[in-house]
Amino acid sequence: MLISAVYAGEIKVSVLLTPKQRAAYHEVFHIFSQKTGIKVRMVAKSDTDYKHILPIWLLGGKDTPDVLHWQASQRLFFYAEKDVIRPLTRLWHEENMDRHFAHTKSSVTYNKEVYAVPVSYYHWGLLYKKSLIKKYGGVPKDWQAFIALCEKMKNAGITPIAIGTKNSWPAAAWFDYLNLRINGLEFHQQLLNGKISFYHPRVQEVLIEWKRLIDKKFFNQGSQRFTWDEILPGLYREWFGFILIGNFVTNKLPQQLIQDFSFMPFPQIANIPLYEKAPTEVFMIAKNTRKIKEAEAFIKFISQPEIQSMLNKALGYLPPHNAATIGQNDFIQFGAKLLKQAKGLAQYFDRETLPAFEKKAIPLLAEFIITGNIEQTTYKLEQARASIFLNNTINND
Repeated sequence: MLISAVYAGEIKVSVLLTPKQRAAYHEVFHIFSQKTGIKVRMVAKSDTDYKHILPIWLLGGKDTPDVLHWQASQRLFFYAEKDVIRPLTRLWHEENMDRHFAHTKSSVTYNKEVYAVPVSYYHWGLLYKKSLIKKYGGVPKDWQAFIALCEKMKNAGITPIAIGTKNSWPAAAWFDYLNLRINGLEFHQQLLNGKISFYHPRVQEVLIEWKRLIDKKFFNQGSQRFTWDEILPGLYREWFGFILIGNFVTNKLPQQLIQDFSFMPFPQIANIPLYEKAPTEVFMIAKNTRKIKEAEAFIKFISQPEIQSMLNKALGYLPPHNAATIGQNDFIQFGAKLLKQAKGLAQYFDRETLPAFEKKAIPLLAEFIITGNIEQTTYKLEQARASIFLNNTINND
């Protein structure tokens, strides 16, 4: 049911977007204005510009939009902890949002207060060419079957796993998923929040399993020379078997080949529930807004299932609202099913930790794919943890 109360005035709403996404937001904001009488002044920025100006808006209090688009988990909690965004707990309960957003609530809750409403998310998985994987026995059901399939491909001259680490961050996906599959979500989040040492035996188990893939030469050589999208043509030409990637990759797939591509879930390793990665976009309200009622009206509006359905269909993402409808696109259908079945959802590595830590840690993970050096990587990761979270350094004894 769409809200229909009529307000007056205008609110400023900031959005992080690509040029192609602008029209989708324009349409949604237009409907909001029609329903409520509240005009929306959209402040649209690219990824880099948005990340530069957001702290100026919120921490500096300069020209701050009333409602701001942002990312869930630690990136949201950073501003909640600084007390520059408004708690939405009362609104959350009034609108009975637990019924529809329970699976994403933890990613917007800090110190028992809700600080944002989830608007979009997308899935991750192993992308593969169906006709190629069929030749080698089909989609593997678990980790051992995945390893066996990779061995078969390697013996046939195909590099099983593609990765491009020129910008480092794709390497973090492998650490995220191995840790989620071996140790689960709670352990993963505690680790990325500096509460667990990288020398912990359970973390070492993750690096040992990852090193097994590296030692078997399952990853392509020279990964540091390629970005994630520069490596994709090797998948089309069957030089590589799989790539661990988010659904955003589907915008890059050639139309003549797209029907031959699909995702599979990251395989189960330990006998624990399956957690998935689903980077989540949110809207939050600035603490210093003078348009509280209007901003809350926008939050109510953007949380409606029909609005989330329409917006995400246009963006190519998934609506977090559990009563929203999704597009017929096969990739989106796969993602919706995957995330619905998940025991819990993680953000990406860089969204689950402090910016200062991810800046140090992610290049170390990219380096690990080349060196496979557990001792050196553990030491450097633990040094980073100590300096960022514990405000000290460790000795190389």
